[in-house]
Amino acid sequence: MRQRDRESMADSDPHGLLFGPHEEHDDDSFLDEHAAQPPVVERVSRSELRAEHGHHRNRQRNKRVLLVMSAVLVVVVGVAAWLVVLPIYRHFNPSDYSGKGTGTVIVEVQPNDGAGDIGTTLHDRGVVASVAAFTDAAKKDSQSQSIQPGSYKLRKHMSAKSALALMLDPAARVNSDVLVPEGVTTLDVLKRLTAKPCSDHAGATAVCGPGLSKAEVTKALENVKAIGLPTDFTVAGRTPASVEGFLYPATYYFPDKTSATTALQQMVTQFTDQARSSNFTARAAALHITPYQELIIASIAQAEAKFPEDFAKVARVILNRIAANRPLQIDATSAYAAKLAGLDPTKVIYSEQGGPYNTYRHDGLPPTPISNPGADAMDGAAHPASGNWLYYVNGDKEGHLFFTNSEAAFTHAVEVCRANNWGCG
Repeated sequence: MRQRDRESMADSDPHGLLFGPHEEHDDDSFLDEHAAQPPVVERVSRSELRAEHGHHRNRQRNKRVLLVMSAVLVVVVGVAAWLVVLPIYRHFNPSDYSGKGTGTVIVEVQPNDGAGDIGTTLHDRGVVASVAAFTDAAKKDSQSQSIQPGSYKLRKHMSAKSALALMLDPAARVNSDVLVPEGVTTLDVLKRLTAKPCSDHAGATAVCGPGLSKAEVTKALENVKAIGLPTDFTVAGRTPASVEGFLYPATYYFPDKTSATTALQQMVTQFTDQARSSNFTARAAALHITPYQELIIASIAQAEAKFPEDFAKVARVILNRIAANRPLQIDATSAYAAKLAGLDPTKVIYSEQGGPYNTYRHDGLPPTPISNPGADAMDGAAHPASGNWLYYVNGDKEGHLFFTNSEAAFTHAVEVCRANNWGCG
């Protein structure tokens, strides 16, 4: 700064407020003095370094946690989509094959199976692409409720609609049902259990079955204790010697590989259920007979009468003749003995047939039932009609029975029956 300028500024700042008191010094010495002072170095403590390093590690850790949480979130969203969204999509758009399929698959429908159960079986056997596709098809067709237990011949990779249509076609059903009609004997059941499966086109009179071994069924029929007869039905405190009478009349479906013993047990279970639900056993005490004797009477009524209204009357005749100490003289008991002996029952003389089933020669009831009675015959034996009848005979060509307590009236009715060929021999 020039001298003149300094003086001018000094005059305007007499107290030295702007530049402080004016001291005269050498410019070079002033610079040297300040240059000789060392620079100020800011020192950092170890604790501060450790704190800074800790903050750095925390930031790194937080970044890693954030990455892990992001990955977990992605997985959770993916699983949720798989468990929730995908099933919802499949529910409204179930997988399904197209067409009528190829090859052959035998599928079994079990008793009480619903559409879901059947769909599961079809899916497991490779018939349909999904259970939902079949249940959807079943909901749209009310006839799906008529699918019966049994075996069905289907194809692999069928559309659900085609599979349902084929199951509703009688031609697809492989009939192995065992029909036990009322009044059949154990010999008839043996034939039905050993019969081969057949198509429904075979006709109503065709005998179909699961095709069990004859030797296996025969052995099972003889092993009465293994079958498990109801404990209320005993003979002198022991299990009856025969299963006759306990094979309840019904239609049975036995899945593949069912044993003969299991099949017979199922029939006995049906009998037990019927006896309990109808109070059959308790009624025996009221009649002063044992439940097994009551079953024998029911089997005779089943064999002798064609119409339900006659069962209770036949039971009353049997009880009346026993009370009167008169032999039953019933043809059906001797006919049963002939069947057991392998003889044609229509070609024997009943009064001369040998063995304990000849009720012309032996008083009282035969040793076992002579047939497997149904519900109506059991009810007739449990509730005998009121009457003093001692005889009965066919009263018309249809087989309605004529009942009387007069031997003369009975003899005349027999003559009328024979003259009209109503089945009186």
